[in-house]
Amino acid sequence: MGINTCIGTGSARTSGRRTARARGGRTRYALLAGALAAVLPLAACGGGGGGTTKHKSGSPTFGSIPAQSGTPKDGGAIDIAQQPGAGPFYMLPIVPGAFNSTYVTYEFQRLMYRPLYWFPQGGSPKIDESLSLASPPQFSDGNKTVTITMRDGYTWSDGTPVDADDVVFFIDLLKAALKKSPANWGSYTPGQFPDNVAEAKATSGNTVTLKLKEAYNPEWFTANELTSLVPLPAEQWSRAAGGGDHASPKDAAAIYAYLDKASRNPASFAKNPLWQTVDGPYRLSSFDVTTNAYSMTANKAYGGPQKPHLATLNFRPFTSESAKFNQLLSGKLAMATVDQSNVGQVSALKAAGYNVYGAPALGFNFIMLNFKDTTDNVGKLYAQLYIRQALQRLIDQPGYIASKGIYNGAAVESYGTAPATSPYVSGSTATAPYPYDPAAARKLLEDHGWKVVPNGTTTCERPGTGPSQCGAGIPQGQTMKFNLFYRSGPQLHSAVSTAFASEARKLGITITVAPKTFSFLIQNYNVPAAPSKAGEWAMSTWGGFSTPPYPTASGIFDTKGSGNVGAFGDPETDRLIDASVHGADRKAVQAEVEHLRTGLPVLWLPAAQTIWAWKKTLSGPTASFANLPANVLTPEYWYTR
Repeated sequence: MGINTCIGTGSARTSGRRTARARGGRTRYALLAGALAAVLPLAACGGGGGGTTKHKSGSPTFGSIPAQSGTPKDGGAIDIAQQPGAGPFYMLPIVPGAFNSTYVTYEFQRLMYRPLYWFPQGGSPKIDESLSLASPPQFSDGNKTVTITMRDGYTWSDGTPVDADDVVFFIDLLKAALKKSPANWGSYTPGQFPDNVAEAKATSGNTVTLKLKEAYNPEWFTANELTSLVPLPAEQWSRAAGGGDHASPKDAAAIYAYLDKASRNPASFAKNPLWQTVDGPYRLSSFDVTTNAYSMTANKAYGGPQKPHLATLNFRPFTSESAKFNQLLSGKLAMATVDQSNVGQVSALKAAGYNVYGAPALGFNFIMLNFKDTTDNVGKLYAQLYIRQALQRLIDQPGYIASKGIYNGAAVESYGTAPATSPYVSGSTATAPYPYDPAAARKLLEDHGWKVVPNGTTTCERPGTGPSQCGAGIPQGQTMKFNLFYRSGPQLHSAVSTAFASEARKLGITITVAPKTFSFLIQNYNVPAAPSKAGEWAMSTWGGFSTPPYPTASGIFDTKGSGNVGAFGDPETDRLIDASVHGADRKAVQAEVEHLRTGLPVLWLPAAQTIWAWKKTLSGPTASFANLPANVLTPEYWYTR
């Protein structure tokens, strides 16, 4: 399974999710309960007037989370800002790749439909047992049988229990969706879930038994597969779709078609009785398809550990980061993210009555390379590692971080698919394999047969496949021309793209930059989701992917991964990912991370701190705010005082 795209100030989950980590695909944060120590601090310590501080563990944080205060009271409403251009437009928790992002899954669907296993646990990338619908899975039969026991107390909003059949219902619908098209689930990787499940049965009212086709690493299977399962109301939705037995592939296909059609009609989201059957702490009460504003009200039947205090959550849309920030300063929002361009005004936010806290999201950011772009031989150029190395050496991560026009100090260097603090890696992901060095970039090109013309047009002079020649498929006179589409907001995407293009121009490489909305980029400039548009783009940047605690890039950089946005293909990467998924040796994951770090499937960018501000009148347990940098909301714990 892939990683999620995070759409925060910098990243996407697809198992990798796109966060703005497509932040497109979906990312996994969960692990076997207790298997991983906290990677990010539960509550940051330090952090005066908006500067970046370092937690003693070495994890960078921005500001701090105040202790819980006041007496919780029920009722009231708060306004929460949406990220510009990143609204939710799909309802069913089997999300197609074209819609898959942290904004859809984490900030929208999760409030209504709880995943089988919840992650992260506050700021720690591990499963939170207290918010999970099931006890930790039990593996047997040489890790080929998985037994899942549902917890008592969780019910649908009509009072019926969330049971084992609801889990199997999700799996049956998922199979029907994928049979219709692999693009129907953003987390899909051929051969992985649900392809690797030989049988899924509700062996009792509260027990699900999965028979796997082969053995898998339990940590990987739990963190990257089981966290994708979202129990759905089998009885209610099957009946609404006209009845039928979801165990029948034909009936499951009909039910899925009915739900998928309804999921693509935002104008009916709040009116359709389908979506009023929820097991999360909130349900949708209004949705304005014109502006993308929506509201949620408390689900009084919620069976989780904390009944929601706040009665209403209003999610307000914005067309720009500046408009959003102005609303913060004026006190008209209870909470919102703070773009890096506004870091210098954090002291003004605090004076206006806000708490401010940030940390790097659990993932990685990049400039995506499209290996399938045939325009001007782009794909053949990217196939040459030395060219990717040269391009990486034009990215000044330390300079970008320090720049007041880009990250304003609110980011950390990152050169790989896992945080340097992950127990699964050696820590080298914080060290640049190809540091910023334009002179070294020029030498790489000249050593491989290119005539570099600074501020002019660099061309291939020595075509061929020898060690001092340009490489396979690159003809004499070939130039280097790329287009780079960046997310139209936040501003840092424009600043990074422009700075990179400026450095490239100095070596005679032309990079033309242009903005697009996040939704456009993940739906259109995404080879698995839109293969017919592969010739339209050479590079793109929207943020990045959020990553699982078990940090394999399965689904993201393996050749058949549904989250492999740029169609990177490398047999050694496929082999290493396979070893990470099926083996139990953590060194396999380390080898994979290191290979990708130096192999450059993308160009690495700094890991931006996702910064949130919330009114000091809003309080709750520190853990309920520590998960905000992962773009995960747990508003049932919040209350106004």
